[in-house]
Amino acid sequence: MKSQKFDFCNQANELAVDFAEISSNEKRTLWVVLLTTVMMAVEIAAGHITGSMALLADGYHMASHAGALGIAYLVYRLARSHKLSSKLNFGTGKLLPLGGYTSAVGLGIIAVWMAFESVQRLLHPVSIEFNEAIVIAGIGLLVNIVSAGILGLRHHHEHDDDHHDEQHESDHHGHSHHQVEDHNHRSALVHVLADALTSGLAIFALMIGKYFSAVWTDPMMGIIGSAVILRWAYSLSRATARELLDAHPKGMSLSKIKQDIERDGHRVFDLHAWHTGPSNIVCMLAVAENPQQLEGTDFRDYFRHHAKGLHLSIEKIRTP
Repeated sequence: MKSQKFDFCNQANELAVDFAEISSNEKRTLWVVLLTTVMMAVEIAAGHITGSMALLADGYHMASHAGALGIAYLVYRLARSHKLSSKLNFGTGKLLPLGGYTSAVGLGIIAVWMAFESVQRLLHPVSIEFNEAIVIAGIGLLVNIVSAGILGLRHHHEHDDDHHDEQHESDHHGHSHHQVEDHNHRSALVHVLADALTSGLAIFALMIGKYFSAVWTDPMMGIIGSAVILRWAYSLSRATARELLDAHPKGMSLSKIKQDIERDGHRVFDLHAWHTGPSNIVCMLAVAENPQQLEGTDFRDYFRHHAKGLHLSIEKIRTP
């Protein structure tokens, strides 16, 4: 049994992050970072002055949000570096999940601290300036809504249906058309909405505390807010860890691809695939071609519709 290796990577920058399609998200992210950083400082200061744990929780949640978006913006900038990209085998795409995972760890730490502080306030209540706290929390909610609007103004394209994919897979360039899926933008938008929820909880707690003298609702909302952050941090860490650990790309069934290849008379000995950035996938295939096929098979055809950027390394095995 003999083998021969082939590398089907058409161009050196085939797996580079396509910033032409996500540059608007980078600019929107910067505006939201600046906006939320200012509001974060105001809410934290007001929380200490008024004694509101819910307001402090919202402020620190906004701090985690600003930090996460700040890391995302920094990653956007680093991913543009040609010098850095030249030192990495498959480009700078892995920086995106790395930044997300770092943010998730920080968010988890903040969430645990917030829960601890809230429990302390439950055990040792303090007086709260309800009117001032409600005004600041309301402004925070407005900022979150504006931030969601800034991030959400981007026009979202739906995934093409199967017929559309098949139509473009055989175009004269030999490449299918894909919409780059910017996970940074999506997670940022979800996080802003989570911030809005936390602000709403703070306002609710302060209103109840003011009109029903239920001071305990304020730290209780702080605990709920910390749970929201912790859940978001867990979700983000789980999603980004998958890419950092080179898990199989979601929505890509290697067993199905193997069946498709072997249905055409080839024999698959080994198959691996993993993400290297938004819509970019690296695949390794060890295969014995159908001996009855007169012309060589373009094995990229089995993978095209799964990624915008594809680096396929093939080891062709000759069987006796």
